Amino acid sequence: MKVTRWPAILIFALLLSASLIIQPDDEVASDAVLQKNQPSLIGDIKNLSSTWYCVAGSVGDASLANHELLLGNPSNTESSVLISVVSVLASGQQNLTDGSGDTVQDIYQLPVIQEEFPLPPRTVTSVKLAEIDGVSGDYAAALIQSNLGNLIVEHRLTGPLGLAQSPCASTTSPEWSFAAGTTRTETREMIFLFNPYPDSAVLDITFAADGRTRRPDSYNGLVVPPQSLLPIDVTSVVTLAETISTQITARTGRIVAERLVMFGDEIAPNGLDVEVGSPSLNDLWVFPGGMESAVQVSVTIFNPSETEVAVVDVEIIPDVSDIGYIEPISVSIPAASSRDVNFSLDGEGGDSSAIDASTRIAKGIPYWVVVRSTNGVLVASERVLLTTSAGNLSSGYNPGVDISGQEHYFLLKEPLGRVAIVNPASDRLTLLEIEALSNGNIFSSQIIEVSAKSRKIIDLQQLGVPQDSILRIVSTEPVSVERFLGAEGSGDWGNVSPVADSVSDLSVSPPEFD
Repeated sequence: MKVTRWPAILIFALLLSASLIIQPDDEVASDAVLQKNQPSLIGDIKNLSSTWYCVAGSVGDASLANHELLLGNPSNTESSVLISVVSVLASGQQNLTDGSGDTVQDIYQLPVIQEEFPLPPRTVTSVKLAEIDGVSGDYAAALIQSNLGNLIVEHRLTGPLGLAQSPCASTTSPEWSFAAGTTRTETREMIFLFNPYPDSAVLDITFAADGRTRRPDSYNGLVVPPQSLLPIDVTSVVTLAETISTQITARTGRIVAERLVMFGDEIAPNGLDVEVGSPSLNDLWVFPGGMESAVQVSVTIFNPSETEVAVVDVEIIPDVSDIGYIEPISVSIPAASSRDVNFSLDGEGGDSSAIDASTRIAKGIPYWVVVRSTNGVLVASERVLLTTSAGNLSSGYNPGVDISGQEHYFLLKEPLGRVAIVNPASDRLTLLEIEALSNGNIFSSQIIEVSAKSRKIIDLQQLGVPQDSILRIVSTEPVSVERFLGAEGSGDWGNVSPVADSVSDLSVSPPEFD
């Protein structure tokens, strides 16, 4: 990387005065131009404040998913954040009295702990929730409030099963979808519900698994009290399901929903995954990276509609231009159901009912994938990576990308990984530059070109990106981006947060028959 160093400019930041009680964040919708909600958007530096929600993670002594916040200040001025930690004690399971056989945990809300932290300019700050004085319990969510308008917040979970990192949520929503999930043998899925507001939220939760729709009585009219965290152990609700799709709808209120999946055990770990749900559905999703992973790879498509069948094309777009026409895989998804499309040659450990797409493209040819609803029924979609090999920690889920933007950010602790960047435009190339902001310095890449309707994989280690960096990707045209953090066999694919003012609706032209 070409290095340019700018002197840090220190400006005295006003002390942040805030409380846990906040007002609904739908009054000013920075993504209103999209007419849909987005889970993680970076604000403008001109904004007077920013609010983030990091919901899933543990803080107990025997923690399997130690909760750590990563806070990025891309500006050249010092700022600060107020972190409010909402933690709970979760006792063993108890049977409900509704006769359904459903189980829930006894949850004890603990006092909210608040602490303020400085944010040096152009720097990543790490905060482990368990190390904040007064924090206790088993699980903890964090509400982050700052006077820095373009604050970037991700969280990192670590434990004996592996490592996971993902953007936190910048918004609440009355609806959340998780296209995928699992309670297969040797896995545990949990969904964390966080209500930051002073009024209760009332939710209905529906699970689709094994061709059946399940509406447990205990999750019909579920109350999430004000300013509280509610962890749900899905493994105790829907047992031994290869694929679980979840729809959360609020009768009243708005919440944040995040999923934590633990693969394997401490003797034979297979990974850790954490993802915010999708607060909106779409008719178009793109997966820039991850499809060539050396594990079981599939895409799950979830149709939460109660009445309509979704007709979906899954399009394979090779990086090699002379492959010719690849016929899309047509998938019909009944109402309130999901379907899996398997891209791996080896079906070990996958869903035997999945649609086989492994022969659509020759082995060894790199490609990316588009999921397109052709009849207008909106869906959610996720990529699934599963491994049963001992010591391989690559299992995980990742929602597709349903927007494009000209400015993206993500946070990097170790200088290992890569980014996958798709230029969805069919009639023009895009030029982009990657900046790394670390310890007050700026490191800039050379200009990188991405051709029309193609993608580029960029190795961050080869670029010389330093550790503890804020990565900024700026492009001349809207692009869709994913990132891989870590090394092969233990890394984690995930989404990249776009800047709100730079986003636009995703548009990818259908493949043309040659």
